[in-house]
Amino acid sequence: MTTPKDYTATRIKKRSLPDLLVHKFLTEYGYDHGPVIARAIVEDILATIERCYPERVSPQTVVWLAVRLGTRGRQKGISVSDLVPVQLRMYNESEIELLTDPALRKGRQARRAFNRARFARWCFKAYEQGGVLTQLDLSLLSGLSAHYISKVLCEYETETGEIVPTRGTVHDLGPAVTHKGEVVRRWLRHQSPVQIARETKHSQASVDRYIADYQRVRLLAQKIPFADLPALTGLSEGVVDQYMELLQDFEPDLTLCQRAAERPMGA
Repeated sequence: MTTPKDYTATRIKKRSLPDLLVHKFLTEYGYDHGPVIARAIVEDILATIERCYPERVSPQTVVWLAVRLGTRGRQKGISVSDLVPVQLRMYNESEIELLTDPALRKGRQARRAFNRARFARWCFKAYEQGGVLTQLDLSLLSGLSAHYISKVLCEYETETGEIVPTRGTVHDLGPAVTHKGEVVRRWLRHQSPVQIARETKHSQASVDRYIADYQRVRLLAQKIPFADLPALTGLSEGVVDQYMELLQDFEPDLTLCQRAAERPMGA
């Protein structure tokens, strides 16, 4: 027999949004897989809404749908299931200091320094939250061109020695020649692939592939002319050339095919 206390608790529980949605699933939406699965679906929907539309977001912060860090494969297209909400603060105090720095303003470099710092921070913050930003994301967030964004991110990487975790670097999309070379350079300096992946914000599969590509170039360069290496390895001339530079820097005494060693300058 139901006690008054149990009855009251049941009435209160029925007034909750999750129970209302479960009830609608079972009675109005034609769902026929039972209340347990219906409740799991409702909880997932409400959790997704909370991530995308949190009750309180800090001032100067936006919620952005980034590509999920763990998205598999190297495909360029994305679907809704590949997205994850991340929170990005539009600027912070250190970036405002760059924007108002007298010396930078005098040299007309203040805004560029400001953008360079915040673009990199957005990428690192998205990565910490399980997402990666594309140059299109950064362009939409800032109103600046993807070409400009690419240049300032390259400047940031050159100045700091850090690789910015954009979708292109993390998911191995686009040429990313510099990043491939940096990964191999660290490996040649006896860093472990696991440590390299962690520090460069690359997937482990990408790091392992770069190292394997370098080893393949190393083997073939001892027998094959440079001009034939891209076709045989499936790599671009730029990547092969950078691997050849690393090879000659770290193993200068290795005997190479004469025409491989005499690769075109600036290839």
